[in-house]
Amino acid sequence: MSTVWNTNFLMNCGEAMALKTPPLSASADAATTSVLQQIARYRLAVFASLRTEAALADAGPRTIKYVLRDAQQRGWITSANLHHQARYWRLTAAGAAEIGVALPRSEPLSEPAKLRAYALLAFCRLSDRPRVRLTADELARYFPALVRAGLPTGYYLAPQGQSCLGLARVDAGQRGRWDRIVESLREDIETHWQQSGFRTLISAGRFELTVLTVFPQKARRIQEALAAHRDAQRIRVHAVALPQLLPLLTSFSERK
Repeated sequence: MSTVWNTNFLMNCGEAMALKTPPLSASADAATTSVLQQIARYRLAVFASLRTEAALADAGPRTIKYVLRDAQQRGWITSANLHHQARYWRLTAAGAAEIGVALPRSEPLSEPAKLRAYALLAFCRLSDRPRVRLTADELARYFPALVRAGLPTGYYLAPQGQSCLGLARVDAGQRGRWDRIVESLREDIETHWQQSGFRTLISAGRFELTVLTVFPQKARRIQEALAAHRDAQRIRVHAVALPQLLPLLTSFSERK
């Protein structure tokens, strides 16, 4: 019963799920709270992604900078280098407490973790088709039939048009072989197909897999290779190029 309910939920949810956020704190206004919530959802935020928040949509750069500076002075967020040309903001323990969320780690993100978090942020908030990354709590709440030990953390909701649940994988290697990525995606397809909850969504056309890579040529090669495999036809699979990841990979390589 819960699986059927969840399939119907995907079909009809639209943007509603993204609006189910904790109530505003008495000591934080809407703009600041939206900043904290975005960081909590994606593990980090950048200036461009914050401009996509409804509470900041009409705000100019000076206003956003003021909100960030005020949140830092209150000890709710801190910043660090994303790469040599940009910065990112992450939540502190005090900031997590302010909006009532759990903070698994309070230390700075490792380079691989930073890359994965930024890739998902860019895919969800900085593309021409907005998506919402699902937290573990949201996945358990809205899709209890899917929850099991060892689930990855890259599930997202694409609410526009025919709403769809998806899983994003990040190709973090500059020299990563496309054939290994294709094999990993085929394993993901088989793993999800073997689970009845996911199989219901797949059969309804409400589940997809996405691999996030850097170069368009590599994305095209992955997509072409998947088209040649019959088992890859069970699930919609996308290969998306995110050239904005290149400075992170370059910066990471220089520090090794």
